[in-house]
Amino acid sequence: MPYIEKLQMLVHLNAFEAVSVGSMSWYVPCMNKKQFKADFSEDKWECSSILCYRFTTFAMFVFYRLVAYCISSLRWSVAKDEDNEGCPCLYQTAAVFDHNEHTVVVGICNDDIQLQVLRIKPFTIDKEVSNKIGDSIDKAIEKLTETFIDIKIFHRGYKCQFVICNEKDLSFTLSSELSQIKAKEIQCKCQLREKHVINIQMTQGFWEKREANNSSTPVASGQNLEGRSRFAKLGMATNDVLNKAYRDILESEILPSDIENKVNLLSNKKLKSLNLNANQEDQLKKAKNSGYEEFDISLTYKLIRNICSKIPKPTKGKWGEEPAAGEVTAGDDIERIRSIRNRLTAHVSSASIPQTEFDDTWSIMSDVCQRLETFTGKKYFDSLKGIQKLALKEEGEDAIKAIIEKFVKDQHEQHELLKTVVSDVQELKSQMMTLKRN
Repeated sequence: MPYIEKLQMLVHLNAFEAVSVGSMSWYVPCMNKKQFKADFSEDKWECSSILCYRFTTFAMFVFYRLVAYCISSLRWSVAKDEDNEGCPCLYQTAAVFDHNEHTVVVGICNDDIQLQVLRIKPFTIDKEVSNKIGDSIDKAIEKLTETFIDIKIFHRGYKCQFVICNEKDLSFTLSSELSQIKAKEIQCKCQLREKHVINIQMTQGFWEKREANNSSTPVASGQNLEGRSRFAKLGMATNDVLNKAYRDILESEILPSDIENKVNLLSNKKLKSLNLNANQEDQLKKAKNSGYEEFDISLTYKLIRNICSKIPKPTKGKWGEEPAAGEVTAGDDIERIRSIRNRLTAHVSSASIPQTEFDDTWSIMSDVCQRLETFTGKKYFDSLKGIQKLALKEEGEDAIKAIIEKFVKDQHEQHELLKTVVSDVQELKSQMMTLKRN
């Protein structure tokens, strides 16, 4: 029994005074057949958005262990059903807890483990409490999944706040996708009620601390060492691991000894679209002797996009667009790497990344690396794991600052490319106006 308890497959309720169940002191989640019926009406309850972990496998197994973990390790008190002789609110697909004057529901629906915080009106939900609850579940799920599989088997996202554990709720949105939306509100996809919108900031605010992005903050300065450590890790992964994948993809079609000739044979129009600067032209000349090792990520992307013809294109058929979740060609992953780099560049002014955004981005990177390993036959995932395990915050400010400054320096190429794109658009508009007048 103690061994099974150690595996979080059962829990000794009385040991933590969670509920009073007399002589029946052990709770085994996987044997509970009691049906859960959500009864949290809007007129009575203040509800958070639903934090959702969408699993690719083992969802129910993780859920059972998570319930036991909440009782034994987090020591949350199991709520009592006052309408049913004070029975513990433990069900086949949900568990309800009382914690810090809030009600917490941990449930499962299909392959989604869901979390919601509630409070009886007129009291409102304390965002600091819900932040800590979400952080506790984040860490719990990471801990419960790290031992039996080597890859991340879930994606973190959000659902509509109105109904937890409802099979008809189709509103799941990845955390990383929600963070990219610039609008304040989006149309909800839940289809459980009349059309309504979701406030993005409010949805995320229950689970994420809103970090101010002050453009005047110097790179690698301030007190947020952990946030900058996360930024540095993403910068290392992008410049070292993902750029290596780019170079391997390029080399799978064009040898370094041939690349300069390939570029020289391009038409003037193609050469202009490449928009090579002096440093990149120098890298091309050196490739014959030193290979692609010195190629920056911007140059490699340009060459793959404009010269390579055998690399599978993105599912949408053209370059430059963000791929959808189920689109996984090599071209889609090439675009994902570009998108990751661009999003990271947007944080340069503060050089800090929130934990949730880091987790979502790292999950995407892990998936991309594993798929590209199959495509190129080279290894990337182990290098990515090595960077993830680095204890940068213990190495101190100077180590983090050096990594961040390297990443920021590499962004110069991206800004130069943007200037050229703007110039080309203006020239195109001018030509169209001329044609229209004629």
